[in-house]
Amino acid sequence: MKLFKIILLTGVWAFTLIVIMYVDRIYTADKSAVQAVDLLESMEYEKALVKADEALELNPQEPSYYRTRALIYLAKYVLEDDTQDSLGYKEKAYEDVVKSMELNPDNLVTKRNLAPLFYFLAIQNVNSMAGKDNHDPKFIDVATAYFEDLKNEYSHDAGVVTLVAGYERKLGLQERYEESRGMIRSLRPDLLEWHQSFN
Repeated sequence: MKLFKIILLTGVWAFTLIVIMYVDRIYTADKSAVQAVDLLESMEYEKALVKADEALELNPQEPSYYRTRALIYLAKYVLEDDTQDSLGYKEKAYEDVVKSMELNPDNLVTKRNLAPLFYFLAIQNVNSMAGKDNHDPKFIDVATAYFEDLKNEYSHDAGVVTLVAGYERKLGLQERYEESRGMIRSLRPDLLEWHQSFN
């Protein structure tokens, strides 16, 4: 009986230790991710990338960490003013965007938060006017398909359709934009009068 109690107590302690280590790992990952965002906002891109990598190393199952790192890669792309993406920042950003979607494919918040990243992937030069003459041939079709899928999946959600319409308009995707206007006309016609996506 005494041996059983010792084994049970050892098992409880081992389980408790595992739980504590897991919680500490997740906490540390979240802390690194928050630091990455703060460093990104401070335009310290290299340090932000290090923190984002740390967060992902500790918890590779969190989609928002991939989204943050994709944003850092896109910021570095803009900073380097590298319209040919010779350093591969957009490719790396796209890989992280895809991973974020794979980890949480049915979450609307994740999908909405990826929309601006697809927009920045789709434009060739962020320092030039957005529109049909400023498409990145490598990513415009991917971005267009993403916006179309999002709009079709949430066709009864005026907020989603409006979000997509704004990016379609900026990218000069006139036919798709007009389709979105038609959807809004049947969902919430008042948005056509005042929302920035339509004015």
